[in-house]
Amino acid sequence: MDDGWNHLARLARTSSLSLDSVEDASEEALRSFAREVLSELVARGLLVGSEPIGCHARPRERGN
Repeated sequence: MDDGWNHLARLARTSSLSLDSVEDASEEALRSFAREVLSELVARGLLVGSEPIGCHARPRERGN
């Protein structure tokens, strides 16, 4: 598991989000989590974002 997934899991835990509690979660917690998930997808090049991503967020080369 890479750092991106670990970050999202940690954010879900600190926001008290889980599959069992998502229906009762606050809009703010869900919005914040969705923003982080979407940012991670943009950083990995899987979605197009409106702002340019930094060099640390480029998809990894497959050469190694």
